[in-house]
Amino acid sequence: MADYNYIDILVNLVLAIIMFGLGLSLTLDDFKQILLHPKAILSCLTIQILIIPLIAFIIALISNVSPEQKVGIVLISTCASGASSNLISHLVRGNVALAISMTTLNSFLTLVTLPFIVSMALLFFLGKESEISLPIFETVVQIFLVTIVPAALGVHIRRIGTHFATTMEKPLKFILPLVLGFVFTIKIFGGESHGGSGITFFEGLKIFPYVLLLNVFAMLAGFYIGKLMRLNFRIQYTIAIEVGLHNTALALLIAGTILQSPEMEKPALVYALFSFFTVILFVYILKGKRIFK
Repeated sequence: MADYNYIDILVNLVLAIIMFGLGLSLTLDDFKQILLHPKAILSCLTIQILIIPLIAFIIALISNVSPEQKVGIVLISTCASGASSNLISHLVRGNVALAISMTTLNSFLTLVTLPFIVSMALLFFLGKESEISLPIFETVVQIFLVTIVPAALGVHIRRIGTHFATTMEKPLKFILPLVLGFVFTIKIFGGESHGGSGITFFEGLKIFPYVLLLNVFAMLAGFYIGKLMRLNFRIQYTIAIEVGLHNTALALLIAGTILQSPEMEKPALVYALFSFFTVILFVYILKGKRIFK
């Protein structure tokens, strides 16, 4: 069983609150979007489950970082979009209902895909002799308790107290990313003995090009596969947001709390520093090109 420190507990708590806030923005009708947009949903899931992890494995192979950090790069790819991606879809006028549906469905699929893909990465990059292993049952239970349960609670509260949920929804969309940013700051600057990553400025610079590549290729894959499937422009860039902005809080949960590896946390921390902004920039570049055509 994993040992917990106060920073890891804080990450778990913030992630649970974010998923609760996401649940407050959902109704049962939102889940019908999965049936109303099957092509968009299937395209996004194919990209998220198959294409993005493959891209991450290739980037990890060519990267000049430690084996643990290579696993960390792959780990990011398995952590599908979270509450922040829904916020960005709202800010750039994407298909928010579709984004929420994809986030919700990805949360369930992550219970299966994350342990499998990360176990493969551990075996590939660290070898059989490695003492680090992914306890699948604990991983499934922990992801379920920290993500699915609070999101379901949020949906239920919205159902019985619509006014409260509507009142809380708007401020939470802005407050929770700030709180998450605060937690990331603690993880970056905190010492390893207290649950921090112990990452240095030069380590961050070394990791940055590889996680930036992952971010850019993920967004490009999302947008152009959506285009190939002849989905409308709004859905194309919504998919790009969903597959480009990974749930780094979940990656920290897995790397720090379950795998207990500060080295594996470092790629997620670096990714979290810029991905929110690069995704917004990517969408506005796409919109700008479309306007001036």
